[in-house]
This record gives sequence, structure tokens and C-alpha cells, in this order.
Amino acid sequence: MPRFSQPYQILTFLMDIDSLLQKWRHNHVMLVQRMIGSKQGTEGGSGYLYLRTTVSNRYKVFLDLFNLSTWLIPRAYIPELSPRMVQTLSQHTNLSI
Repeated sequence: MPRFSQPYQILTFLMDIDSLLQKWRHNHVMLVQRMIGSKQGTEGGSGYLYLRTTVSNRYKVFLDLFNLSTWLIPRAYIPELSPRMVQTLSQHTNLSI
């Protein structure tokens, strides 16, 4: 439905941002490992070992969006809309916002 196109695109872009952030974290971890190995990090932390833990689902910002598809109902189980409901929905999709 066109009505849900924009929200779908926004959710997709948020997941894309999260994926890009995960890729950046992974690349950063690899860079740190190459440059300083297992030495102490800049803030006195464990450096590479700490950064490696940030490349996990625990640090995904929008993890719930990635898991949302788990709850989708297969189309075969969704009942047909009544003609009255189709008419009602078609009237609402023609509204200008």
C-alpha cells in the first residue's frame, strides 16, 4: 500500500544506518588491532579487546527493527478484506495530507 511506503522506507534507512555503523565498528576494530595490537587503548581501556565486544547485536541501535520481520504474518493467513473495508481504505488513501 502506498500509505505505508514512506514509513517502510524510513525503517529501512534506519536499518541501513545501523548496518553501516556496524561495518564501521568492524573496520575500526581491525584498524586498532593492526596499529596497536593488544596494547592499552587511548583512554586507558583494554583497546582492541573492548572494541571487539562492540561488534555484536548488543550494540545495534535498531536491533528491534531487524527482529520485526520475525512477527510478520504470512500473507496466506491474512483474511480477505470485505468490499466495504476496501472501499473505506481506498477513500482514506486518496486524502491529501
